[in-house]
Amino acid sequence: MLDNLEPTIDFSNALRAKRLVQIATVVIVALCVLLPFFWLQMRWTVVFPMVWGIAMMLLCQVLARRGWINAASLMLLTSATALVSILMWVGEGLRDAALLAYPVILIMAGLLVGKKGFYGLWVAILAFVAFLTVATEVLGWRTSTAPSDPIELWRNVSVILAASGLAVWIMVNDMHKALASLRAQILQVSASQKQLTYLSQHDALTGLPNRSMGREHIQQAIVYATRHGSRVALLFVDLDNFKTINDSLGHAAGDEFLKQVASRLSGAVRKSDIVDRHGGDEFVIGLTDIGDAENVSHAVNKLMGSLSNPISLGDTQVITSCSIGIAMFPDDGPDYESLLRQADIAMYQAKESGRNAFRFFDQTMNTNIQNNVMLLSNLRLALEREELALYYQPVFDLATGALVGAEALIRWLHPEKGVIAPGEFIPAAEKSGLIVDIGAWVLREACRQMAVWHAQGMCNFVLAVNLSPVQFRRGNVELVVENALKSAGLDPALLELEITESTLVQDTESFIISLRRLKALGVKISIDDFGTGYSNLSYLQRFSVDKLKIDQSFVKRLLAGPQDRAIVTAIIQMAKSLELSTTAEGIEDDASQQILIGLGCDQGQGYFFARPMPASEFDKKAVHWRETKSLISLDTRS
Repeated sequence: MLDNLEPTIDFSNALRAKRLVQIATVVIVALCVLLPFFWLQMRWTVVFPMVWGIAMMLLCQVLARRGWINAASLMLLTSATALVSILMWVGEGLRDAALLAYPVILIMAGLLVGKKGFYGLWVAILAFVAFLTVATEVLGWRTSTAPSDPIELWRNVSVILAASGLAVWIMVNDMHKALASLRAQILQVSASQKQLTYLSQHDALTGLPNRSMGREHIQQAIVYATRHGSRVALLFVDLDNFKTINDSLGHAAGDEFLKQVASRLSGAVRKSDIVDRHGGDEFVIGLTDIGDAENVSHAVNKLMGSLSNPISLGDTQVITSCSIGIAMFPDDGPDYESLLRQADIAMYQAKESGRNAFRFFDQTMNTNIQNNVMLLSNLRLALEREELALYYQPVFDLATGALVGAEALIRWLHPEKGVIAPGEFIPAAEKSGLIVDIGAWVLREACRQMAVWHAQGMCNFVLAVNLSPVQFRRGNVELVVENALKSAGLDPALLELEITESTLVQDTESFIISLRRLKALGVKISIDDFGTGYSNLSYLQRFSVDKLKIDQSFVKRLLAGPQDRAIVTAIIQMAKSLELSTTAEGIEDDASQQILIGLGCDQGQGYFFARPMPASEFDKKAVHWRETKSLISLDTRS
């Protein structure tokens, strides 16, 4: 009958075994309390079933302790049901106190066994009650043996109710505990869901809305502005010096810095405005229901002013600033994504203007960006299609007129536009990082050409190649140089690498290592455009520089007056004191040349001597330069 014995509540086996033993004990105690009274009355029809019931409960305990939970549950329920039914048959029938145990048995069945077992037991009890009624009232198979003593009736009912109540309490107590545990778990899950929802919508570091939540809020502001004919300003904020703070003070200080910046930005806007952390050191701010550009400018100035006071990071006071790009709805775009894109473009314009500034987006910016993207795309193709070429400008000894060097200068031989000067594409290449690939090609081609010249007997000059600061930051420049030399089979002493002063003063550990490895290869190092950056004697001594190239801006002002000439004089004298050679760039007339010779400048280059030219043309003119060694005759302007 009780064929399905899986529990309806997920009690552990140990707990179910414990409860079965407890309930069996309650039944045994109840039977033991009543048994002596019936024994003394010699009502053996009641005594023997009770003794049998006690035996069954003891067997149930044995099964439960051995882990046979289902068998113990079956024995407990069936034996209890059978005992109650027997006592009703030999007792008062439907008016017998034992009837009170049926509901308790059904409650225990509902907790201990599955649906089929519960329904089977329920049907069996109903069937027995029906049979008992017919047997008593219709067939006359039994007669009522109701006790005549009311105290006896009270006793029997009290014991049955006490035992039944205790058994039910044991099971229901587990139910309460299970429900309490379930409620606690529900509350915990609910709290976890709230926390997960919060974390999914907010930045863990600053507590600001994150990118997705910020987008949602600004989109809602755009919908509101559309309905009411108002405007929204989207601000893209980028901190100007965060990387320096992170690198110098550590990530913990960087995190604290971002927290304080977020707090200041939030405090500088209205409650109706939106501030979210877009990522890294970038923030997006939505100014809702804003007026014209003047109102936006006032709000942006307030934001920038909030960052003007120093930020305390432990014992360190940090000065910071930001660059902000601004896009307006509906003027600059119909939705969040387009506004963000335009504000990002404007922010980069603010950075290029010197940082600590803000710029409103205009279509010219977008056109410039598109042109720049097209330029880089074409430049990559040019590198693949071998449209790049090197031109060479000779360098002469000013005192003797001898050819002592050449500078390799890149040109883009565009199939439609003709020869494109480096000033039109090198800045874009440096910003994009493409200069690393271009620089590697320049080194390979320059070393190859120099090896050809050396094989032809032109071994009395050095070839100079410019290195970009980006090559030091993003490329393994010393390995590129070494590979170029090995590939061409060129003596490193014939290669001169030109670096700018701005590169020199990086003074980072990686830069120092790279420069020392380059010197170890045997190449020469010269400082290009000297005097325009951060001139410092310690740098020149520290990095074993070989040459200083005087920037053409100073050379062109030599005839302007004694003050301009004094700068060139100071550079040449300093170089001599450090045993460095000097090369003057941009010599365009004989008067400037003569002044430089008088000041003791070693070498010179410029249009007065020769413009940059292809290698084939350089080959032809090199013969003439070697033969004449006359600087006057070198003027090729005609």
